[in-house]
Amino acid sequence: MSVSAASPVRCGGAVGAALGLVLIAAPARAVSEQPVSAFAASVGQRGGSTETPSPTTLYVVPEGYTLLLTDILVANHGQEVGPLYLSDSHQTRCAVELLQTTLLNGAAGGFSTLSNVHTTFSTGIPFGPGEPVLATLAGGSRGVDVTVTGKLVPAPRPRRAVLLPGGAHDAADDSVGRPSGAGD
Repeated sequence: MSVSAASPVRCGGAVGAALGLVLIAAPARAVSEQPVSAFAASVGQRGGSTETPSPTTLYVVPEGYTLLLTDILVANHGQEVGPLYLSDSHQTRCAVELLQTTLLNGAAGGFSTLSNVHTTFSTGIPFGPGEPVLATLAGGSRGVDVTVTGKLVPAPRPRRAVLLPGGAHDAADDSVGRPSGAGD
């Protein structure tokens, strides 16, 4: 049975009213969050050692939405040292170290290993409407594969001032709101 806001649910008592609210509200909640995943291969790959690393656009957030980036997975096939920077058009949002230090029990200092990095952010890193998600690999030449996941949520709407008709003066007082000397 398909139920929409246009076709009311007919059930008896408080249970019917609650069921009707759940069925009508459920589609709105499903639309409010959308999972998103983006992938780019060979991020940071350069032809020569003198080239500067250029950012790679992973995703562009649609207007009216905010992307909450929750996961970054880096496949480091080329054994790049990194770090990998994620940014929007204004600022760097996070840096992911590709060289992970491993401590050994009883050994002095430990050693560093290169690995496939998976970083999770529980609340998500916000990227605003129309903003690109850019990935830049510093100090690399062969590149890395990057996958980001998150969820799209409706962007906050700016509050508008509410103007009420009328005002603080009566019709007999025309001078309110006019510059002095106007209309004299």
